[in-house]
This record gives sequence, C-alpha cells and structure tokens, in this order.
Amino acid sequence: MIASIESGKDSAGLIRYLFDTEKTKNHTNPRVVASWDGFVPDPGRADDAATARKLLVAELDLYVKRARRLGRACRHHVWHCLIRAASDDPLLDDNAWASIARRVTSATGIAPEDDPDGCRWVAVRHASGHIHIAATRFRADLRVAQHGNDYLSADRELATIEKEYGLRQLIRRDRAPAGRSLRADQEIARLVGRRQTARERLRTVIRAELAAASSTKEFIHQLNHTESLLVEVQYFPSGDIRSYRVALAEGNSTAGRPIWFSGSQLAPDLSFPKIQKRFANIRPHSSD
Repeated sequence: MIASIESGKDSAGLIRYLFDTEKTKNHTNPRVVASWDGFVPDPGRADDAATARKLLVAELDLYVKRARRLGRACRHHVWHCLIRAASDDPLLDDNAWASIARRVTSATGIAPEDDPDGCRWVAVRHASGHIHIAATRFRADLRVAQHGNDYLSADRELATIEKEYGLRQLIRRDRAPAGRSLRADQEIARLVGRRQTARERLRTVIRAELAAASSTKEFIHQLNHTESLLVEVQYFPSGDIRSYRVALAEGNSTAGRPIWFSGSQLAPDLSFPKIQKRFANIRPHSSD
C-alpha cells in the first residue's frame, strides 16, 4: 500500500472532486466509508447530492470557521491523503477500508484514537483499489493538529496493515528521501505556500509508485493513473520506452503552471535506465 499526502485550502473543491462522476470517469459509485463520528452526510447515497455535499463541507469546516473567528489563521487547512493498494492485491471491502482510514488518521496525528478533540475527517471510496481521506487540520480545541512526518507515520502503519491483510509488502527502503532541494525550488515552494518543494513531493510519489510496481510497464501504468501527476513518456522508434518526466497536476510554479522533471532530475536512481536495471534484477510479483 502507498500513501500520498497533500495540503490545500478548499474543502468544498476537494469534496466536489471526490464525488464527481461526470468529469472524472474512473469515479464509480462514490461513497463515504468512514468518518470522525460515523454520521456524516453521504453525497454518494443522498437523493440530493448537491445539498449533501454542502452539509458535509460545513461539518468538516466547523472548527476552521470557529478558529478564524478567533483570528487563528491557517491558510492550508485541508489535509488530503490518498491510500492505494497494489493492482494485484486482494480486493478489500468497505469495512476494511474504513478500518484502514481510522488507523491512518490516528497514526498521523489527524485524529488520534481515544482523542475526542481530534480533527474532522471523512474517507471516500470511488474505486475498488483506493480511498481518499479528506480532513480539516483544526481540532475541537481549535489548535492545529500536530502531524509532522505524517507521510512516514502513515507508511509505518501501512506496513503493518499489509501484513495483517495479506497484501503485497513493499520494500520501505525505496522511500528514503534523497538530498536537499535546490534553493530555487525552496523559494518557489515558499511563494506558493507549500511545506515541500515540487521536487520533494514528486520524488516521494515516484518512489512510492516504484516500490509498488513489479515491472517497468506496471510502473508507467501506475504513474499514468496517479491523480496528482502529469506524466509524459518518450518512446524509441521501436516502441520501447526511452524516458519519462512528471509534474504536479495542480501546477507547481508561481503562475500555477506545471514544472516538469525527468526521473534523473528527481534523483539519480529514478532515471529510467536505473529503473529498467532495477526490474531486470527482480522477478515479477506473483499473487499465487
């Protein structure tokens, strides 16, 4: 399993996206599988989906609005976590995904177990192999949640979950960070209000997808189906893959335009030749 975590400032936009079935064709039967209290409106099952979406956003944003009235600003108050199983993992039901969502929100500090003041969150499933967790970062006591190193915390919890559910166990060393970001990257991240640079965020996502793949074909397929990425693949005349490059789908420049990085620009071991060599030395994963 892999987790991808991002922050944002538009709860309504995220909820609208998660329940959209028209513009996003791979969203089928979107529904709430878990939430902070188990009683939230479910736009996927409501007769009036638009009204249910507004109610859900209002409940998610309750502590945010209270904090703002007290002058406690938090520009990027939205916490968005995508959790995805490997393509050949056993199919999990809604109850299993609900349990996974609760464990990840607890492990990351968004909603610690037995903490009544935890953040409000909702887990949405709109495809068979993954869920999205949408949370707002203000707690009931109007403090911002302490979720530093949330990606590593989620990753450790997912490693345990993989064993318990009999899922593919990823090689965690593939997820180690590589080097410091360039000063220009850091300045752009500061200007657009991000905690991580685009290079760091892309490096994390690519390493996670690489760890979950068992061949170059599967790796490229997974990149093309990762919602946060733009992907371009170059081919030789023979049809074999020559190289790839990626950018953040949301844009990562001060003008909101994508900035593209080749694999080698993210890290030496993420160049396509190095990735080919990696897969040449391992046997494809089998579900038998």
